[in-house]
Amino acid sequence: MNSRFWQLWGWPIACGLLSATGLLSALFSDGWGDAWSWLALGLPVLTMAWLGWRPGQTGGR
Repeated sequence: MNSRFWQLWGWPIACGLLSATGLLSALFSDGWGDAWSWLALGLPVLTMAWLGWRPGQTGGR
């Protein structure tokens, strides 16, 4: 695949894989799996909140 594909879809794919491992870890693991699920499910949410609430950014402009 070319670099344009990864430039556009790299971070969404990484966030999706991170979320998927967090969900699977929450379902099937205990102990360290609980900690990983909190981290893996929280990071994409925090990233989206940070990107959505940055000052000086207007949507679509």
